[in-house]
Amino acid sequence: MNVGPCERGDTHGVRLSLTKQCEYGIRLLLHLAAQPTEQRMTAGELAEACDISAGNVPTIVNVLARSGILICSPGRGGGCELAVDPADISMLQIIEVLDGPLEVAHCLLDSRRCHGRDPECAVHHAWSEGRDAAIRSLAQTSLADALHREREIARLSRRRAAARR
Repeated sequence: MNVGPCERGDTHGVRLSLTKQCEYGIRLLLHLAAQPTEQRMTAGELAEACDISAGNVPTIVNVLARSGILICSPGRGGGCELAVDPADISMLQIIEVLDGPLEVAHCLLDSRRCHGRDPECAVHHAWSEGRDAAIRSLAQTSLADALHREREIARLSRRRAAARR
């Protein structure tokens, strides 16, 4: 017997998440954005600093370099650095480079494709509006904005830890 989300009482049946590669890529880019301009970091340094398996870093930096977000130089004195100012890279750009376009290719209710169907499913309009709002928000949030928020979170965590002592 297939039990749907309504029968289980589970209101979180649709999962919106990023791939591990995308999560690691964002973590790596936030770290590079926090470094002084033109400071290069090797794949090994990035893996250690970002707590990412060393085997994952080359794939991620290659994808980011091919997209023009990173500049990577091989050999002694080489490494990776941001190719553009963090204020000029949107989180949407980063996610789409690493994970592809943000879209739901199937109907949320019965696995049919809503696209081009008349009538569409009962939640198509609401889902489309939510997706469009998320895309707008990610397009308006730069890597610099995310770094600023990351630093705020770190400050709050330090204050809370100090207050517990």
